[in-house]
Amino acid sequence: MLERQGICYDEDCHAPIWNVPYTRAAAKTVNVPAVCVPDAAFQIAEFLKYIDARARADEKLFPADPVQLVEMDAFVQSMLTDLAIAIRLYAYSNMLPNPMTGGLMTTRSPWWERVIVKVFYPLQKAAMRKVLLITPASTEAARVNILSSFDAISKRVGPDGFLFGDRLSVADLVFAAGTAPITLPPEYGAPFPALSDSPPPMQATVLAVRETPAGQHALRVYRDYRRPKYNAANTSAVVGVTWRQSLSRWFQRALTSPVLLRLVSKILRVKPVLRLGQTKVVSGYEQVTKTLSADQEFTIAEINAARMDRISGPFVLGMDRGAQYDRENAAIHSIIKSTDLDWVRRIASGTAQSMVEAAKPYGRLDVSGNFARVSAARVVAEYLGVPGPTEHILMQWLRTLFWDVFLNRKDEAPVRRAADCAAAELRDYLSGLIAQRANEGAQGDDILSRLVRAGELDPDGIRRNITGIIVGAIDTTVTAATNAIRVLLAKPDAMRLTRLAAESEDPVELRQCVYEAMRFKPQTPALLRHSKADGSTVLILTISAMFDPSVYPEPNRFRADRPLDHYLHFGYGMHTCYGAMINGVQLPELVRTVVGLPNLRRGSGRFRKAMYEGPFLDRLVVEFG
Repeated sequence: MLERQGICYDEDCHAPIWNVPYTRAAAKTVNVPAVCVPDAAFQIAEFLKYIDARARADEKLFPADPVQLVEMDAFVQSMLTDLAIAIRLYAYSNMLPNPMTGGLMTTRSPWWERVIVKVFYPLQKAAMRKVLLITPASTEAARVNILSSFDAISKRVGPDGFLFGDRLSVADLVFAAGTAPITLPPEYGAPFPALSDSPPPMQATVLAVRETPAGQHALRVYRDYRRPKYNAANTSAVVGVTWRQSLSRWFQRALTSPVLLRLVSKILRVKPVLRLGQTKVVSGYEQVTKTLSADQEFTIAEINAARMDRISGPFVLGMDRGAQYDRENAAIHSIIKSTDLDWVRRIASGTAQSMVEAAKPYGRLDVSGNFARVSAARVVAEYLGVPGPTEHILMQWLRTLFWDVFLNRKDEAPVRRAADCAAAELRDYLSGLIAQRANEGAQGDDILSRLVRAGELDPDGIRRNITGIIVGAIDTTVTAATNAIRVLLAKPDAMRLTRLAAESEDPVELRQCVYEAMRFKPQTPALLRHSKADGSTVLILTISAMFDPSVYPEPNRFRADRPLDHYLHFGYGMHTCYGAMINGVQLPELVRTVVGLPNLRRGSGRFRKAMYEGPFLDRLVVEFG
């Protein structure tokens, strides 16, 4: 299920019985799988509902109809507590006498478990027979249960080939996975015994269930749905990273942290423009805004163009002034409507409320990965018109590409590899999506459909520009929202002011609070430009500029009365972020929802630690209620 949705995960494997201390520690259970997610831990039945509650409407595997939901839930519970248990007992009863089973049950487990199970396999076998209550009578009862259940479920397989409705549902997945030890699908995701390795009685049962419509359905689910089209691990810049690379990334985060940069800004206050070899550091507000305004003297193509060209082709954020910039920039801005911000506000508010509702049973909310990131992805899907193959694949693509284009200054090989793969997949996906929209007459009102309908850009021009727009549309929002909430949690007076603003009807008042919180931890604390005059790289410390006392009186104090046009969160001048207006309504809605939670506080215990994916804050858990 995780692989189908494009969710990366780590698997911690243990042999039967030896798993108990680990699963107890993880989710207070002896059963497997025990699933740990950023803000909860539980067994499989609850996990399925957890994922579905946060899934996009077109990716949900439980039905929306309440009557069908009750029926499907009963089917899933029956599978997990009855048929799957009978199959487990029957399979182990038949396979435990075969010594090869010891090797199968220790696949990917710690080396010492493999040694113990191999050396003491007779004791392992005896213990499992006792724990699972395996006797000749229970084995025969399990066999009868299996055959009768397959006959009954065969009657459920509908004309469209599914157990419920006309598309794949959680019932199909649970049935296929739960019955795999007796159907032995070739596409199973781990080493499995061949049919010829089974004793004759089990071979007869396997062949009998395979011949039923239910057995054929289970095999078809594995054959057609087990392997997703997109492998999220291929586009993840953290899969396969060595400890040295992880340590290097930690140092990079530390050296660019807002706390350190604010300290540097105090030191630089006596010299707002400082030359360090081939790097010029600009930190005063006046100097920063002048530098960003002088776009013909301080250019961006030398900074971003090569990486942007590699992942998608030219885009305005990698171009300097010229005919192509003017034409494509005008084409992008000509399709904006006055009602767009209300649409974005509805998406952000609706998504935020649904994520909070899903979090209420646990009293914990991951405001980064399970809140702000999901909201931003839905804005990309609905308003910008790019839903992605799945929501999580879209988020993975865009994070990796953003990392490579804007943050991979050391040209790390894992980041570049993942970005190249993500760029190729996104390019093919968008080309097909643009062609589909054109063939259908681009009837939608989203940005992509408007670009197709306007005809100002050719399909490749649309693909290049929509890529550039969406690459920064998710993680900029995630970092900004999460940082603002982090600041508010650490500053009770700021939290009080923000709550009052959230309760008011004045959107400007709330935005001022949010932007002021972001000032202490901006999502983009520095920008880079190239100096045409001397070829130096210009490091523009926007975080320092936003603590310049000549523009920000009492800079170390949280004040909700500062002019909004003084903030530099989204840049300044010609290359102001395209998403500045969108985030002007999206970020306040996200913060409004979180600060309105009762008894809001940082996560406790193992949920307190913030977690990172490279340079991105990937988990920040709050508790409420």
